[in-house]
Amino acid sequence: MTTFWAPVLHIYQPPNQDLKVLKSIDKECYKPLFSLMEEFDDVKFCLNISGILIELLYEFDLSDTMDLLKNLVSESKIEIVGTAKYHPILPLIQKKEAQYQIQMNEEINRREFGRWQRKGFFPPELAISGSVAKYIRQLGYKWVLMSGIACSEDWPYDKIYTSHDGLQLFFRDDILSNKISFKNISAKEFIKTIKEIFQPNADPKQKSFTEIDRYIITAMDGETFGHHIKNYEKTFLKKVLDLINEEERIRTVFVSELDRFFPLSNKKIIPRESSWSTTYEDIQAGIPYPLWKHPENNIHKNYWKLVNSLNNLMNLADNIDLTTDREIENYYNTARYFYNRGIYSCPTWWSNPQNGTWSPNLIYKGIELLMRAALNAQMALVYSEKSDQSDVYYDSISLYHSLLLMELSNITKKTMKKYNESRNT
Repeated sequence: MTTFWAPVLHIYQPPNQDLKVLKSIDKECYKPLFSLMEEFDDVKFCLNISGILIELLYEFDLSDTMDLLKNLVSESKIEIVGTAKYHPILPLIQKKEAQYQIQMNEEINRREFGRWQRKGFFPPELAISGSVAKYIRQLGYKWVLMSGIACSEDWPYDKIYTSHDGLQLFFRDDILSNKISFKNISAKEFIKTIKEIFQPNADPKQKSFTEIDRYIITAMDGETFGHHIKNYEKTFLKKVLDLINEEERIRTVFVSELDRFFPLSNKKIIPRESSWSTTYEDIQAGIPYPLWKHPENNIHKNYWKLVNSLNNLMNLADNIDLTTDREIENYYNTARYFYNRGIYSCPTWWSNPQNGTWSPNLIYKGIELLMRAALNAQMALVYSEKSDQSDVYYDSISLYHSLLLMELSNITKKTMKKYNESRNT
């Protein structure tokens, strides 16, 4: 019987990524990874590439990487899935903004990949909720990928769960995916594992037992291969693909093809609120997105208060008649430009010193985008003589900005104090 392996890769860079860093990642990862895939005739990977990364590759003269990718798509070696353009955590932003982010990404996919269609969807950081799954389906997607922890029922290795409105729900194997991501499994061990996983144990009292077809989905950052782990596209991925070529019982497929081989379950489920960084302890504590919105993290608290006030400000600006004055239109368009980019996931991710992810400058790079959005939205409202409605929101944004600056200093002091204490013990 056959194991169907559906590999998924996610590549993304923030809108304000440093040019030197981007070029390094492209050289170490994107080009070698795509070139490797060209060497194999029957390779199949689903790829989530955020629209902002596509724009950055063109902006910084790395279009040859896009040429490699387009060739792989045209040869049906890569299937591009939908996502949100600037990588926001979808359950944490307004529905209308989430849908707008998704639609912006779709426009880029259609422009770059020709007859691109809505099939699969990869929510940034695999952050999901029932409401997000619902509007993904409403937008016309066939399936969505989630972390394994989002599955509240028996593990679906030989069947496919759906939501109540027919969205196919796929779950990555978190254990295997993380073993690959953290270099805790060799190519041979991976092949052996997926050949044997989910098979019934042979009963020594019986002469035979029935093997079953089953599927496995792995998903991780594409930057794992070559950037996070040097030459990993050769030392792991190439070896895996070579071994699969020698195996009759393993078949690589797109996630979109799995419903050709496995039945849809009659059981309809709602995915747990979670991300691929969420633990069971987080679920039990009611903290589904801990790296981006933790109730005990003061940066997160003030950040989301600022975003909430900015949302209110932008909602007012969205209703301005832009046809009356070119200057108003320019201020609004500038506000929208910075807002779209400013709700990306990185600032809050870098706000977790307890996990070793702490960078005041990378946090503030995101806050600065939000403040520029606020300034220009307020200017549009002032020029349209509607600032009497927006002043309270603009003032609160200024307050939370000040509180965030203080927290950046306070947390850095605490972090340094712990570091110095550990050195002296």
